[in-house]
Amino acid sequence: MKSLFYLVIVCCLAGTSLSCGGDPLPGSYRVVLPPGSWPEFPGEPRWRLEWYDPEGTIRSMDLNGTSARISVLIQWPNPVIAWPYWPERELFPGLFHPAGALYPFDARDGDIVLSWRGGVDTAFYRELAEARSLPGADPRRDPRYFNWSRFRSLVREEAPETLRADPWLADWKGIAEKTVLSGFRKSMVREESRTPTGILVPHDGPWAGPSPFTAPKDWTAGQEVFLPLSPRPEVFACPGGLLFLSTGTRLWKETLPPGG
Repeated sequence: MKSLFYLVIVCCLAGTSLSCGGDPLPGSYRVVLPPGSWPEFPGEPRWRLEWYDPEGTIRSMDLNGTSARISVLIQWPNPVIAWPYWPERELFPGLFHPAGALYPFDARDGDIVLSWRGGVDTAFYRELAEARSLPGADPRRDPRYFNWSRFRSLVREEAPETLRADPWLADWKGIAEKTVLSGFRKSMVREESRTPTGILVPHDGPWAGPSPFTAPKDWTAGQEVFLPLSPRPEVFACPGGLLFLSTGTRLWKETLPPGG
């Protein structure tokens, strides 16, 4: 199975004349962002956009809209990632999961179209890139040479049902580390082990969690809810503040309402 997940994508080595089964793709694209997944609360986000420019340098841009124009590196597959954030609620980039796209797979008609499922792909790309520095990592297990088409099909169609519904239930950092050390296997794509934990709700909802695939919760102050928690902290937000939770963390931070 692992041999299916790495290949050199020949069409991505043709420099500025790159063509993957169609007309040559230009380096300049309009980035199209997805609609917000938290319309009730906390509302439409601002965005922190990050990408690789034609020289391979990571660039960033803050947006208060749904599109922008960027020039991207076209020599190999690379991620375009967009972090939603709400500075007026102290929800800064990185606290909620991103949207994203992989170039050139999500490039068409002069656009790079970002999606919430694409955010999972871009996050895994970055985790693979960071994991290459681990002792014993195989330098051939580079995200540029990963079989992204097969990976996307696996996560969307063949993964366990719970993971297809919300792919953020997987530990993508842990999967990336195992991949660079021993190769990728289909069996790695599974839900992370979590501990059901009782939490006393500190404030009335609605409550929004970091995953765009999970609907807001109508918890009320004083209610006990049971949440599956992992060692990695996650943030849950309500109009009155932020609740940071993990198997070892319980932190409530009261925040002022916007304009307060």
